[in-house]
Amino acid sequence: MGEISIPDALLEALDATAAALEQSREEIIQRALERYLHDFDDLRVATARFRARDHAA
Repeated sequence: MGEISIPDALLEALDATAAALEQSREEIIQRALERYLHDFDDLRVATARFRARDHAA
């Protein structure tokens, strides 16, 4: 896996969250990314349905 750059303030918030949940940074990042991609896919589907409805009207 490649490296990513995370701003210091975000990294501090990540570390605090990881400590509070007793999980690793990697677990938090993976879960957050999975949720983001799922939400993005839901938005993509909803947008496509909305556009299809507009074209059908």
